[in-house]
Amino acid sequence: MDTITHSIVGALSGKAFFAGTGVPAKSTPGSPPTANSSSTARVAILACTLGSVFPDIDVFAGPIAQNPLAMIEWHRNVTHSLVLLPVWALLLAAMARPIALRLGWASPSFARLTGFIAFGLGTHLLLDVVTNFGTMLWSPVNYSRPALDWVFIVDLTVTALALLPQLAEWCYREPDKFARRGILVWGTLSVGTVGAYFLADAVGFGFSPWVVGVVSTLMAFTIFAPSVRGAGFSWKRSTWNRAGVALLCFYFALAAAHHRMALALVEKYAASNHWQVETLAALPLPPTLTHWSGLVSTPEGVWRTTFHLPAGQPESRVLYADAQSSHLIEEAKRLHDVQIYLWFARFPLWRIQPQGDKTVVKVTDVRFFRDDSGDVIPQTRLTPGVRTNAAGFTFSIVFDAGGNVISHGMERPEP
Repeated sequence: MDTITHSIVGALSGKAFFAGTGVPAKSTPGSPPTANSSSTARVAILACTLGSVFPDIDVFAGPIAQNPLAMIEWHRNVTHSLVLLPVWALLLAAMARPIALRLGWASPSFARLTGFIAFGLGTHLLLDVVTNFGTMLWSPVNYSRPALDWVFIVDLTVTALALLPQLAEWCYREPDKFARRGILVWGTLSVGTVGAYFLADAVGFGFSPWVVGVVSTLMAFTIFAPSVRGAGFSWKRSTWNRAGVALLCFYFALAAAHHRMALALVEKYAASNHWQVETLAALPLPPTLTHWSGLVSTPEGVWRTTFHLPAGQPESRVLYADAQSSHLIEEAKRLHDVQIYLWFARFPLWRIQPQGDKTVVKVTDVRFFRDDSGDVIPQTRLTPGVRTNAAGFTFSIVFDAGGNVISHGMERPEP
C-alpha cells in the first residue's frame, strides 16, 4: 500500500483507540469544543502515525546504495518484519519520547508509547501483506514473501474509508463552522475523485464516469446526513474514527471473500481447459473488488484471464508464450541479479529478441501486466484490451554475437 494511505490509517487508529474518547461539540455550550479528552492525545496520534509510515523508510536504501534492484530485494524487508517489530517500536519510542518532552508535549509512559508505535507498525504490515506485491514478514529468519492478494497495491477505497471519518469528525467539531467545513471537505474530495478517474484512465485501469457521481454522492451523504437533528454533533471523535476502523475491517473481509471466490473460479477455469497447472493465483484489479485477473503458469507459458464477480465470465484469455529453453536463458539465470529477480517473480516470463548482432533476453513478472503487451503474442482473445508498458518490472540481459553478456539491468518504464 502507498505511504500516504499508511499514514492516514495510522492517524485513524491513533484517534480511534489511543487519544481518549473525545468530547462531543454540543456537550460544552459556551466554551470552545475540544476533541482531546486525553492529555497525551497529540503524542499518541503522532506515535501511531509514525509507526505506520516508518517501514517505508527502506525506499531510501536503494538510491543511497545505488542498488537498482532495491525495490524488489530490500523493500518490504527487515523494516517490514513482524519478527523485528518489537525492536523497531522500542527504538522509535526511545527517540520520540525525548523529542515530545523537549517540545513540552505531554507524553504517555515509555511502555504505552512503545505500544502505540507498535500498533502503527502492525497496521503497516497488515496493509502490505493483503496486497499482491509480497512482504517479508519473517525476515531476517526467513525471506519468503507472503501475499494474501486481497487488494491492489494502491487501493483508493482504503484511502477514502480511512480519511473520510477523520474529516467528517473535524467538520462536526465546531457547530458554527460545520457548513463551511463540510462544503470544503466534500468539494475537495469530489475533485480528488475526478482526479482519480483521469489517473486511473491514464494508467489503463479506467472506470465508468458514473462512478464519480456515485462516490461524490456517498461522500456528501456521509458528511451531511449526520447533521440532521444534530446527531453528528453528539458523536465523539473516537466514535467517528472507530466507525472508520470498522468499515476498513469490513472492506478487508469483503476483499478476502471476493478473493476466495475469484481463486475458485481460476481453479475451475484451468481445470475446464485441461491446463497443466504449475502455479496459479487470483489477483485484484482496480478500481473495485469485483474486477480480477487469473494467472495460470503452464509449461507453454502463462495464461491470463480477466473477469468480474460474481458472474465470473472471462472477458479475455491470453497466453503469454514463454521462450523455449536456450543456452542464453540458462546463461542469464547464472547472473546474481537475475537470481534475485526470479526469487521475487511469481509468474516469470522469458522472451528472446534479436537486435542486429546482439540478442536481448528479457524476463518479466506477468503479475504486473495490465493486458496484452506488444512484446508478447496473445494466443486467444475474447475481448480487446489495452496495450501496456510492463518495463517497470522487466529485467533485460544483452548478449553479443558470441553469447557473452554485455549488460544487464531493470528496464526503465516508458514515459
